[in-house]
Amino acid sequence: MDVQSGVFRFEQAISGFPQRIRDVLRALPDSIKNNASEVRLRVDQPLMITCPGQNWFVDASSRLSNMPRGCLCVTPQDIADAVVAMCAYSVHSHENEMKNGFISLKGGHRAGICGTAVINDGKITALRDITSINLRIARDIPGAADEVLNRAFQNPWSGVLIAGPPASGKTTILRDLARQLSSGKTGRYLRVAVIDERGELGAVFEGIPQNDLGPCCDILSGYPKGEGILMAVRTLSPQVVICDEIGSSEEVNSMLDGLHSGVRMVVSAHAGSLDELLGKRQITRLLLEGAFSRIVMLGGTDQPGRVEEMVRVEDLRYENGRFVAHRPILFHDGNLHGLEVVGPGSQT
Repeated sequence: MDVQSGVFRFEQAISGFPQRIRDVLRALPDSIKNNASEVRLRVDQPLMITCPGQNWFVDASSRLSNMPRGCLCVTPQDIADAVVAMCAYSVHSHENEMKNGFISLKGGHRAGICGTAVINDGKITALRDITSINLRIARDIPGAADEVLNRAFQNPWSGVLIAGPPASGKTTILRDLARQLSSGKTGRYLRVAVIDERGELGAVFEGIPQNDLGPCCDILSGYPKGEGILMAVRTLSPQVVICDEIGSSEEVNSMLDGLHSGVRMVVSAHAGSLDELLGKRQITRLLLEGAFSRIVMLGGTDQPGRVEEMVRVEDLRYENGRFVAHRPILFHDGNLHGLEVVGPGSQT
């Protein structure tokens, strides 16, 4: 089986599930396996699969339904067995990941977990009594970033910010951008450093990247993003640093240190809209420092990776302590009907 196929990726991702659940999922049609983005296990609730635009419940005969009644019920033992298997039967070695709500799996897949937090001195130190698992299936899709590369990386460019809601394809786009930038697709081979905190971009397993990020890419796997950025700038002399889901003040400080060292940043952030993104304080700091020349907004989960709009940062205006965008809008008839103002108190 092609190791890059959707079916292989799906079956690789579910390999840590208990046998009875794994057998049910493996009997699903290939069309579902190719398109599934998540598999969810919740204690005493039906087994669920997420595909673009649709959540499906699965019964014991591998039939799909949009209603939970009569579907395969996940037990507490199923959850416990899955956690142990996904940790390769060494739960203690994954304690740091688990307290942050996830387990990294071979192939770049990630299992989000939730349960009861153990708190010491106001900080989460462990997680116990796991009640649900959200398995996110990594898709390595060469060419996924073609549109972004062609439109957002036109010279001159200082950096690119990719934003969208959860499951909109940000990680998939970043993974392909790393490969293309490192492989000379912009006309020259760029030295790329990927800060892969959760193992989703390069998917390094036992020292070997499971995803192809190109010949000129260095992968810092498992590093916290802030520390990883500083480490890359100090030791690897990258031309481009790529990391996923930027947001904390420490991460932004590290990005600014890199920026002031002549490194260009390609990062992602969670945001449901451009207005929401521009309202984030840390994003404002980066924009004020000139970290980005383009902002790429991805659409929703119905079409992961779809570019909804692309904004030139030079077209933004800084008003009343935040950025706003004045841009043309097209209505359903395809005609221009004036300007949309995105910002506080805007009306569309």
